[in-house]
Amino acid sequence: MFRAKLYLDMETDCILSEVTARWETTFTVNYEEVIDDEHIKFVIDAGDNADEFVRAFEASDQVCTVDRVDETHVKLTKRSCGALPIIRKNHGMMQWWDRVNGTQRIFDIVVYRRADLRNIVTELREFGSVEVMQLLPYQSSETLLSDRQAEVVGLALAEGYYEWPRAADAETLAAELDIAHSTFLEHLRKAEARLLRSAFEGEQRSGTTSDGELRVSPSIEN
Repeated sequence: MFRAKLYLDMETDCILSEVTARWETTFTVNYEEVIDDEHIKFVIDAGDNADEFVRAFEASDQVCTVDRVDETHVKLTKRSCGALPIIRKNHGMMQWWDRVNGTQRIFDIVVYRRADLRNIVTELREFGSVEVMQLLPYQSSETLLSDRQAEVVGLALAEGYYEWPRAADAETLAAELDIAHSTFLEHLRKAEARLLRSAFEGEQRSGTTSDGELRVSPSIEN
């Protein structure tokens, strides 16, 4: 398995490109889900522009539903511009969808084979230009965490602890595991620290040079 970061500069019209360009901002996208071949659902952190974004989304014929999660987060279902279904169709797994900035998208994905990545890149080029960062062997989170840490994180994810808004609290999850609330939080924080450290170190290896220039990936043909 491999981890790769894809930079896509889209040539197709998309409401996400429109709102970030209009208000000269970027935002992060979380919890994305492919509904069918045409629609996706996700949550964005719109920051101080949440009200303006909601009005723009409600006026767009690309957007099916818009819901305010809290002061800054907005959940919407929209017609896909094409990228996410292509990644999923070719067995790519999203680590996270980092940023939306105008026509630019950044996807951090895991693929089983180089052939899957080649297919993803080939199909994405129908929507714009694509750059692939240096490939890294994927280190599964299970190898980073103790059995108890993996159990705690797995339960937190399954029960919606990281959703917006939270579907479960730490006290309830601790009771399910029959451990103290403080013990649950200690395991969770240690696990999060290990995962974040691993992600950051991987980003340093495959991200940018010291002057901020992107490093071009080696060939993905082999």
